[in-house]
Amino acid sequence: MPGLLITLIVAAYVMWYARSHGVSERNAFKAVGFAKATLAGVWALGMPFVILGGIYTGLFSATESAGVASIYAVLVSRFIYRDVSWRQIWDMAGEAMYRTSQILVIVAAAAVFSWMLTISGSAASAATFIKELTGSPVIVLMAVNVLLLVVGCFLDPVSAILVLTPLLLPIVTQAGVDPVHFGIIMTVNLSIGMFTPPFGLNIFVAQSVLGIPLKTIYAGLGPFIVLQIIALAIVSYVPALSLWATRFVG
Repeated sequence: MPGLLITLIVAAYVMWYARSHGVSERNAFKAVGFAKATLAGVWALGMPFVILGGIYTGLFSATESAGVASIYAVLVSRFIYRDVSWRQIWDMAGEAMYRTSQILVIVAAAAVFSWMLTISGSAASAATFIKELTGSPVIVLMAVNVLLLVVGCFLDPVSAILVLTPLLLPIVTQAGVDPVHFGIIMTVNLSIGMFTPPFGLNIFVAQSVLGIPLKTIYAGLGPFIVLQIIALAIVSYVPALSLWATRFVG
């Protein structure tokens, strides 16, 4: 539900922007064309099932799923769709390696920053400050969201989760926040950090792939950051959005 909420908010903004700026559709929607496109893309759409199915059945780990997904993509592209040659696959692998190395430089810097944050005690100090606030879940969640939004600007999600979860989870549970709800709040927060200046990883991925100057990307991010923060506030203060599915789990 939180994911659908974010999708609807962003989609509504995109539709408004397109209409207000005269961006028209290239082709009218047709059910027949949609059905044909879906059938043609069945093999491509099967990748999430291969990845998640393999992880949840224990065939491979979450890390190994990346390799499995790559092999699946090569086999489908080469033997099912037949739209790439072995030479093109080799070139794409080299290009992917080059772009990945660019991103990993930022990830490495974030890991160093995470280490400094840990040994300096800054994260623990921030958690202590939040703990000393009133026990009201509204105030605690507001402080946690501000902290996570700031941290997300500088740290990758994995580092942020490893550093902050052990510190923040006892605080929010003491304030009466469900751990599942907190996990989703943290996920939404850190997903915003993925495209928040100055070090949001998705910013540099977009710049690398599209070749658009960073200043142009930064200028276009403002509305989406605002919309995501609005969605974050709704997710934070309407727990039912995050917890309704837990009623069907033992």
